Amino acid sequence: MSGRGTVAAVAGEMSAEAAALRRLMRTWRWWCLAGAGGLSVGSILLLSALGPDLVRWVVPNLLALAAIQGFVLRNLALNRRSEDGPLLGELGPGTQMTVLRGVLIAQLPGYLFLPWPVGAQAWLPALTFSAVVIADFLDGYLARRASVMTRLGEALDIEFDGIGLLAATALAAHYGQLPLIYLLTVGSARYHYLLAGWTARQLGRPVYPLPPSTTRRALAGVTLELGTAALWPIAPPAMMTLGGAIVGLPFLTGFVRDGLVHLGFLDTGSTWYTSTRRRIVHTFTFILPPFLRGTLLLILGPQLALAAHSVRSTAGAAGVLGGAILLFIALCLLLVVSGFAGRTGAVGLIIVYGLTLAAVGPSPGGVAAWGCAMAIYLLGTGAGSLWQPERAIYLRRAGGRG
Repeated sequence: MSGRGTVAAVAGEMSAEAAALRRLMRTWRWWCLAGAGGLSVGSILLLSALGPDLVRWVVPNLLALAAIQGFVLRNLALNRRSEDGPLLGELGPGTQMTVLRGVLIAQLPGYLFLPWPVGAQAWLPALTFSAVVIADFLDGYLARRASVMTRLGEALDIEFDGIGLLAATALAAHYGQLPLIYLLTVGSARYHYLLAGWTARQLGRPVYPLPPSTTRRALAGVTLELGTAALWPIAPPAMMTLGGAIVGLPFLTGFVRDGLVHLGFLDTGSTWYTSTRRRIVHTFTFILPPFLRGTLLLILGPQLALAAHSVRSTAGAAGVLGGAILLFIALCLLLVVSGFAGRTGAVGLIIVYGLTLAAVGPSPGGVAAWGCAMAIYLLGTGAGSLWQPERAIYLRRAGGRG
Protein backbone atom coordinates (compact mmCIF):
# COMPACT_ATOMS: atom_id res chain seq x y z
CA MET A 1 0.00 0.00 0.00
CA SER A 2 1.32 3.45 -0.86
CA GLY A 3 1.96 6.09 1.74
CA ARG A 4 -1.00 8.07 0.40
CA GLY A 5 -3.25 5.01 0.77
CA THR A 6 -2.08 4.48 4.34
CA VAL A 7 -2.83 8.08 5.27
CA ALA A 8 -6.28 7.80 3.68
CA ALA A 9 -7.01 4.61 5.62
CA VAL A 10 -5.94 6.20 8.90
CA ALA A 11 -8.03 9.30 8.13
CA GLY A 12 -11.02 7.06 7.38
CA GLU A 13 -10.62 5.23 10.68
CA MET A 14 -10.40 8.52 12.57
CA SER A 15 -13.52 9.79 10.81
CA ALA A 16 -15.41 6.58 11.67
CA GLU A 17 -14.32 6.89 15.31
CA ALA A 18 -15.46 10.52 15.46
CA ALA A 19 -18.84 9.62 13.96
CA ALA A 20 -19.27 6.73 16.40
CA LEU A 21 -18.37 8.99 19.32
CA ARG A 22 -20.94 11.57 18.20
CA ARG A 23 -23.66 8.91 18.17
CA LEU A 24 -22.60 7.74 21.63
CA MET A 25 -22.72 11.32 22.92
CA ARG A 26 -26.26 11.66 21.57
CA THR A 27 -27.29 8.51 23.43
CA TRP A 28 -25.55 9.74 26.56
CA ARG A 29 -27.52 13.01 26.47
CA TRP A 30 -30.77 11.06 26.24
CA TRP A 31 -29.77 9.11 29.33
CA CYS A 32 -29.05 12.38 31.16
CA LEU A 33 -32.59 13.49 30.33
CA ALA A 34 -33.95 10.11 31.45
CA GLY A 35 -32.13 10.47 34.78
CA ALA A 36 -33.57 13.95 35.29
CA GLY A 37 -37.00 12.63 34.38
CA GLY A 38 -36.66 9.83 36.91
CA LEU A 39 -35.81 12.33 39.64
CA SER A 40 -38.84 14.39 38.64
CA VAL A 41 -41.11 11.36 38.96
CA GLY A 42 -39.57 10.50 42.33
CA SER A 43 -40.09 14.07 43.50
CA ILE A 44 -43.78 13.93 42.59
CA LEU A 45 -44.23 10.62 44.43
CA LEU A 46 -42.43 11.91 47.56
CA LEU A 47 -43.82 15.45 47.68
CA SER A 48 -46.79 14.61 49.91
CA ALA A 49 -44.56 12.69 52.36
CA LEU A 50 -41.59 15.08 52.50
CA GLY A 51 -43.04 18.51 51.80
CA PRO A 52 -40.33 21.21 52.08
CA ASP A 53 -37.75 18.52 52.95
CA LEU A 54 -37.96 17.27 49.39
CA VAL A 55 -34.97 19.46 48.48
CA ARG A 56 -32.82 17.33 50.84
CA TRP A 57 -33.71 14.33 48.68
CA VAL A 58 -33.33 16.01 45.28
CA VAL A 59 -29.96 17.77 45.70
CA PRO A 60 -27.87 14.71 46.74
CA ASN A 61 -29.50 12.67 44.00
CA LEU A 62 -28.73 15.31 41.38
CA LEU A 63 -25.09 15.26 42.46
CA ALA A 64 -25.07 11.45 42.35
CA LEU A 65 -26.64 11.46 38.87
CA ALA A 66 -24.05 13.97 37.65
CA ALA A 67 -21.22 11.83 39.03
CA ILE A 68 -22.60 8.63 37.50
CA GLN A 69 -23.23 10.19 34.11
CA GLY A 70 -19.80 11.81 34.26
CA PHE A 71 -18.27 8.35 34.76
CA VAL A 72 -20.23 7.04 31.77
CA LEU A 73 -19.08 9.99 29.64
CA ARG A 74 -15.41 9.54 30.53
CA ASN A 75 -15.57 5.88 29.53
CA LEU A 76 -17.51 6.12 26.25
CA ALA A 77 -14.29 5.47 24.33
CA LEU A 78 -14.29 1.94 25.82
CA ASN A 79 -17.37 0.96 23.82
CA ARG A 80 -15.36 -1.67 21.91
CA ARG A 81 -15.50 -5.43 21.80
CA SER A 82 -11.75 -5.60 22.39
CA GLU A 83 -8.98 -3.19 23.33
CA ASP A 84 -7.88 -2.61 19.73
CA GLY A 85 -11.33 -3.05 18.15
CA PRO A 86 -13.27 -0.26 16.44
CA LEU A 87 -15.40 2.09 18.50
CA LEU A 88 -19.05 1.06 18.32
CA GLY A 89 -21.48 3.90 17.73
CA GLU A 90 -24.38 2.21 19.52
CA LEU A 91 -24.67 0.97 23.07
CA GLY A 92 -25.66 -2.68 23.08
CA PRO A 93 -28.82 -3.73 24.94
CA GLY A 94 -26.76 -4.97 27.89
CA THR A 95 -24.87 -1.69 28.26
CA GLN A 96 -28.13 0.27 27.95
CA MET A 97 -29.48 -1.77 30.86
CA THR A 98 -26.31 -1.10 32.86
CA VAL A 99 -26.66 2.66 32.30
CA LEU A 100 -30.28 2.37 33.46
CA ARG A 101 -28.95 0.71 36.60
CA GLY A 102 -26.75 3.74 37.24
CA VAL A 103 -29.69 6.09 36.73
CA LEU A 104 -31.73 4.11 39.27
CA ILE A 105 -28.87 4.07 41.81
CA ALA A 106 -28.80 7.87 41.60
CA GLN A 107 -32.30 7.87 43.16
CA LEU A 108 -31.03 6.41 46.46
CA PRO A 109 -28.47 8.75 48.16
CA GLY A 110 -31.04 11.43 49.00
CA TYR A 111 -32.83 9.08 51.38
CA LEU A 112 -29.73 9.13 53.62
CA PHE A 113 -30.54 12.72 54.63
CA LEU A 114 -34.11 11.97 55.69
CA PRO A 115 -35.95 9.58 58.01
CA TRP A 116 -37.67 6.59 56.48
CA PRO A 117 -40.77 7.87 54.62
CA VAL A 118 -44.11 6.80 56.03
CA GLY A 119 -47.09 5.19 54.33
CA ALA A 120 -46.86 3.89 50.79
CA GLN A 121 -43.76 6.03 50.11
CA ALA A 122 -41.84 3.88 52.62
CA TRP A 123 -41.61 1.24 49.89
CA LEU A 124 -39.94 3.52 47.33
CA PRO A 125 -36.32 2.81 48.40
CA ALA A 126 -36.98 -0.95 48.28
CA LEU A 127 -38.74 -0.76 44.92
CA THR A 128 -35.95 1.37 43.46
CA PHE A 129 -33.21 -0.99 44.58
CA SER A 130 -35.24 -4.00 43.48
CA ALA A 131 -35.24 -2.47 40.00
CA VAL A 132 -31.45 -2.06 40.30
CA VAL A 133 -31.04 -5.76 41.13
CA ILE A 134 -33.32 -6.82 38.25
CA ALA A 135 -31.33 -4.62 35.86
CA ASP A 136 -28.12 -6.16 37.22
CA PHE A 137 -29.38 -9.59 36.17
CA LEU A 138 -30.70 -8.43 32.82
CA ASP A 139 -27.67 -6.46 31.62
CA GLY A 140 -25.39 -9.50 31.49
CA TYR A 141 -28.18 -11.64 30.07
CA LEU A 142 -28.94 -9.19 27.27
CA ALA A 143 -25.27 -8.60 26.45
CA ARG A 144 -24.53 -12.31 26.07
CA ARG A 145 -27.74 -13.09 24.18
CA ALA A 146 -27.09 -10.25 21.73
CA SER A 147 -23.35 -11.11 21.61
CA VAL A 148 -22.54 -7.43 22.22
CA MET A 149 -20.13 -7.48 25.14
CA THR A 150 -17.92 -4.40 25.37
CA ARG A 151 -15.21 -3.06 27.62
CA LEU A 152 -17.53 -0.15 28.45
CA GLY A 153 -20.24 -2.51 29.66
CA GLU A 154 -17.73 -4.38 31.80
CA ALA A 155 -16.35 -1.17 33.34
CA LEU A 156 -19.81 0.20 34.13
CA ASP A 157 -20.99 -3.15 35.53
CA ILE A 158 -18.09 -3.38 38.00
CA GLU A 159 -18.43 0.24 39.08
CA PHE A 160 -22.20 0.15 39.54
CA ASP A 161 -21.99 -3.14 41.46
CA GLY A 162 -19.83 -1.43 44.07
CA ILE A 163 -21.83 1.81 44.16
CA GLY A 164 -25.15 -0.03 44.32
CA LEU A 165 -24.08 -2.26 47.21
CA LEU A 166 -22.63 0.74 49.07
CA ALA A 167 -25.82 2.77 48.59
CA ALA A 168 -28.14 -0.05 49.69
CA THR A 169 -26.13 -1.02 52.78
CA ALA A 170 -25.69 2.63 53.78
CA LEU A 171 -29.43 3.14 53.55
CA ALA A 172 -30.19 -0.09 55.44
CA ALA A 173 -27.77 0.97 58.20
CA HIS A 174 -29.35 4.45 58.25
CA TYR A 175 -32.78 2.86 58.77
CA GLY A 176 -31.46 0.53 61.48
CA GLN A 177 -32.06 -2.58 59.38
CA LEU A 178 -28.40 -3.63 59.26
CA PRO A 179 -25.61 -2.84 61.74
CA LEU A 180 -23.06 -0.16 60.91
CA ILE A 181 -20.29 -2.76 60.85
CA TYR A 182 -21.98 -4.38 57.85
CA LEU A 183 -21.72 -1.10 55.93
CA LEU A 184 -18.07 -0.61 56.96
CA THR A 185 -17.10 -4.12 55.87
CA VAL A 186 -19.38 -5.74 53.28
CA GLY A 187 -20.84 -2.54 51.85
CA SER A 188 -17.43 -0.89 51.52
CA ALA A 189 -15.41 -4.00 50.61
CA ARG A 190 -14.73 -3.01 47.01
CA TYR A 191 -13.34 0.37 48.09
CA HIS A 192 -11.07 -1.18 50.72
CA TYR A 193 -9.79 -3.46 47.96
CA LEU A 194 -9.18 -0.53 45.58
CA LEU A 195 -7.46 1.45 48.34
CA ALA A 196 -5.12 -1.47 49.09
CA GLY A 197 -4.18 -1.79 45.41
CA TRP A 198 -3.65 1.98 45.05
CA THR A 199 -1.46 2.08 48.18
CA ALA A 200 0.64 -0.82 46.89
CA ARG A 201 1.24 0.95 43.57
CA GLN A 202 2.19 4.16 45.36
CA LEU A 203 4.77 2.19 47.35
CA GLY A 204 6.17 0.69 44.17
CA ARG A 205 4.87 -2.80 44.84
CA PRO A 206 3.52 -4.90 41.96
CA VAL A 207 -0.14 -5.90 41.84
CA TYR A 208 -1.58 -8.95 40.12
CA PRO A 209 -4.84 -9.70 38.28
CA LEU A 210 -7.45 -11.90 39.92
CA PRO A 211 -8.15 -15.37 38.56
CA PRO A 212 -11.67 -16.12 37.25
CA SER A 213 -14.16 -17.16 39.93
CA THR A 214 -17.73 -18.45 39.72
CA THR A 215 -18.42 -17.93 43.42
CA ARG A 216 -17.31 -14.27 43.42
CA ARG A 217 -20.21 -13.18 41.23
CA ALA A 218 -22.69 -15.46 43.00
CA LEU A 219 -21.80 -14.02 46.42
CA ALA A 220 -22.08 -10.48 45.08
CA GLY A 221 -25.57 -11.31 43.82
CA VAL A 222 -26.66 -12.63 47.22
CA THR A 223 -25.40 -9.51 48.99
CA LEU A 224 -27.43 -7.36 46.59
CA GLU A 225 -30.50 -9.50 47.26
CA LEU A 226 -30.06 -9.09 51.01
CA GLY A 227 -29.62 -5.34 50.54
CA THR A 228 -32.98 -5.26 48.77
CA ALA A 229 -34.71 -7.27 51.51
CA ALA A 230 -33.24 -5.01 54.21
CA LEU A 231 -35.00 -2.02 52.65
CA TRP A 232 -38.45 -3.61 52.98
CA PRO A 233 -40.36 -1.69 55.67
CA ILE A 234 -41.73 -4.97 57.09
CA ALA A 235 -38.34 -6.75 57.34
CA PRO A 236 -37.42 -7.33 61.02
CA PRO A 237 -33.92 -5.98 61.82
CA ALA A 238 -33.04 -9.16 63.77
CA MET A 239 -33.55 -11.29 60.66
CA MET A 240 -31.61 -8.86 58.46
CA THR A 241 -28.70 -8.78 60.92
CA LEU A 242 -28.54 -12.58 61.00
CA GLY A 243 -28.78 -12.71 57.21
CA GLY A 244 -26.00 -10.13 57.00
CA ALA A 245 -23.74 -12.29 59.16
CA ILE A 246 -24.48 -15.43 57.11
CA VAL A 247 -23.86 -13.68 53.79
CA GLY A 248 -21.13 -11.34 54.98
CA LEU A 249 -18.68 -13.93 56.31
CA PRO A 250 -18.09 -15.79 53.01
CA PHE A 251 -18.30 -12.53 51.07
CA LEU A 252 -15.59 -10.89 53.18
CA THR A 253 -13.49 -14.05 53.18
CA GLY A 254 -13.54 -13.97 49.40
CA PHE A 255 -12.57 -10.30 49.35
CA VAL A 256 -9.67 -10.89 51.75
CA ARG A 257 -8.52 -13.76 49.53
CA ASP A 258 -8.77 -11.54 46.44
CA GLY A 259 -6.85 -8.78 48.20
CA LEU A 260 -4.01 -11.13 49.14
CA VAL A 261 -3.87 -12.42 45.55
CA HIS A 262 -3.96 -8.88 44.15
CA LEU A 263 -1.08 -7.79 46.38
CA GLY A 264 0.98 -10.89 45.63
CA PHE A 265 0.82 -12.46 49.09
CA LEU A 266 -1.15 -15.52 47.96
CA ASP A 267 -0.53 -17.82 45.01
CA THR A 268 -3.76 -19.50 43.94
CA GLY A 269 -1.78 -22.02 41.94
CA SER A 270 0.17 -23.35 44.91
CA THR A 271 -0.45 -26.84 46.22
CA TRP A 272 -1.10 -25.50 49.73
CA TYR A 273 -3.79 -23.09 48.51
CA THR A 274 -5.61 -25.57 46.27
CA SER A 275 -5.66 -28.29 48.94
CA THR A 276 -6.76 -25.86 51.68
CA ARG A 277 -9.46 -24.39 49.49
CA ARG A 278 -10.69 -27.87 48.56
CA ARG A 279 -11.00 -28.84 52.24
CA ILE A 280 -12.81 -25.62 53.16
CA VAL A 281 -15.25 -25.89 50.25
CA HIS A 282 -15.90 -29.57 51.04
CA THR A 283 -16.58 -28.76 54.70
CA PHE A 284 -18.99 -25.91 54.05
CA THR A 285 -20.81 -27.26 50.99
CA PHE A 286 -20.83 -31.01 51.70
CA ILE A 287 -20.46 -31.69 55.44
CA LEU A 288 -22.15 -28.67 57.09
CA PRO A 289 -25.43 -28.48 55.08
CA PRO A 290 -26.90 -31.81 56.36
CA PHE A 291 -26.59 -30.47 59.92
CA LEU A 292 -28.37 -27.29 58.83
CA ARG A 293 -31.14 -29.35 57.23
CA GLY A 294 -31.57 -31.38 60.41
CA THR A 295 -31.61 -28.25 62.57
CA LEU A 296 -34.21 -26.66 60.30
CA LEU A 297 -36.44 -29.74 60.60
CA LEU A 298 -36.10 -29.82 64.41
CA ILE A 299 -37.04 -26.14 64.73
CA LEU A 300 -39.62 -25.73 62.00
CA GLY A 301 -41.34 -29.13 62.21
CA PRO A 302 -42.93 -28.56 65.66
CA GLN A 303 -43.83 -24.98 64.66
CA LEU A 304 -45.73 -26.25 61.63
CA ALA A 305 -47.52 -28.91 63.69
CA LEU A 306 -48.71 -26.32 66.23
CA ALA A 307 -49.71 -23.89 63.48
CA ALA A 308 -51.66 -26.64 61.66
CA HIS A 309 -53.62 -27.38 64.84
CA SER A 310 -54.44 -23.68 65.17
CA VAL A 311 -55.46 -23.33 61.52
CA ARG A 312 -57.87 -26.29 61.72
CA SER A 313 -59.89 -24.38 64.29
CA THR A 314 -60.01 -21.23 62.14
CA ALA A 315 -63.07 -20.92 59.93
CA GLY A 316 -63.62 -19.02 56.71
CA ALA A 317 -61.17 -17.44 54.27
CA ALA A 318 -58.57 -16.86 56.99
CA GLY A 319 -58.40 -20.60 57.66
CA VAL A 320 -58.10 -21.42 53.95
CA LEU A 321 -55.32 -18.85 53.45
CA GLY A 322 -53.49 -20.02 56.57
CA GLY A 323 -53.74 -23.63 55.44
CA ALA A 324 -52.36 -22.79 51.99
CA ILE A 325 -49.41 -20.94 53.51
CA LEU A 326 -48.65 -23.81 55.89
CA LEU A 327 -48.87 -26.32 53.05
CA PHE A 328 -46.43 -24.29 50.97
CA ILE A 329 -43.98 -23.94 53.87
CA ALA A 330 -44.23 -27.68 54.58
CA LEU A 331 -43.52 -28.48 50.92
CA CYS A 332 -40.48 -26.19 50.93
CA LEU A 333 -39.26 -27.83 54.14
CA LEU A 334 -39.65 -31.25 52.54
CA LEU A 335 -37.55 -30.15 49.54
CA VAL A 336 -34.81 -28.84 51.81
CA VAL A 337 -34.70 -31.82 54.18
CA SER A 338 -34.71 -34.36 51.35
CA GLY A 339 -32.15 -32.41 49.36
CA PHE A 340 -34.42 -32.52 46.31
CA ALA A 341 -34.07 -29.07 44.70
CA GLY A 342 -33.31 -27.92 48.24
CA ARG A 343 -32.07 -24.47 47.32
CA THR A 344 -35.39 -23.78 45.62
CA GLY A 345 -37.15 -24.89 48.80
CA ALA A 346 -34.86 -22.62 50.82
CA VAL A 347 -35.85 -19.64 48.66
CA GLY A 348 -39.50 -20.42 49.36
CA LEU A 349 -38.81 -20.52 53.10
CA ILE A 350 -36.77 -17.33 53.02
CA ILE A 351 -39.60 -15.44 51.33
CA VAL A 352 -42.86 -16.99 52.55
CA TYR A 353 -41.76 -18.12 56.02
CA GLY A 354 -39.86 -14.84 56.37
CA LEU A 355 -42.97 -12.83 55.54
CA THR A 356 -44.95 -14.92 58.03
CA LEU A 357 -42.40 -14.13 60.74
CA ALA A 358 -42.55 -10.45 59.85
CA ALA A 359 -46.35 -10.52 60.16
CA VAL A 360 -46.61 -12.37 63.49
CA GLY A 361 -43.37 -11.11 65.01
CA PRO A 362 -40.01 -12.90 64.95
CA SER A 363 -39.23 -15.38 67.74
CA PRO A 364 -35.71 -16.70 68.50
CA GLY A 365 -36.63 -20.10 67.07
CA GLY A 366 -38.21 -18.57 63.99
CA VAL A 367 -35.22 -16.36 63.29
CA ALA A 368 -32.89 -19.34 63.75
CA ALA A 369 -34.93 -21.43 61.27
CA TRP A 370 -34.93 -18.57 58.79
CA GLY A 371 -31.15 -18.28 59.21
CA CYS A 372 -30.74 -22.00 58.45
CA ALA A 373 -32.74 -21.51 55.25
CA MET A 374 -30.47 -18.58 54.30
CA ALA A 375 -27.34 -20.67 54.89
CA ILE A 376 -28.75 -23.57 52.83
CA TYR A 377 -29.58 -21.20 49.98
CA LEU A 378 -25.98 -20.00 50.08
CA LEU A 379 -24.23 -23.36 50.52
CA GLY A 380 -26.58 -25.93 49.00
CA THR A 381 -27.92 -29.06 50.69
CA GLY A 382 -24.65 -31.01 50.72
CA ALA A 383 -24.18 -34.72 51.43
CA GLY A 384 -27.15 -37.03 51.04
CA SER A 385 -28.96 -34.75 48.61
CA LEU A 386 -31.27 -36.39 46.10
CA TRP A 387 -30.99 -33.73 43.38
CA GLN A 388 -29.29 -30.33 43.21
CA PRO A 389 -30.21 -28.82 39.83
CA GLU A 390 -29.67 -25.29 41.09
CA ARG A 391 -25.90 -25.74 41.37
CA ALA A 392 -25.40 -25.38 37.61
CA ILE A 393 -28.01 -22.63 37.35
CA TYR A 394 -26.50 -20.48 40.11
CA LEU A 395 -22.92 -20.87 38.88
CA ARG A 396 -23.72 -20.19 35.22
CA ARG A 397 -23.75 -16.54 34.21
CA ALA A 398 -27.11 -15.09 33.19
CA GLY A 399 -27.63 -15.44 29.49
CA GLY A 400 -24.80 -17.92 29.11
CA ARG A 401 -25.18 -20.67 26.58
CA GLY A 402 -24.59 -24.21 27.77
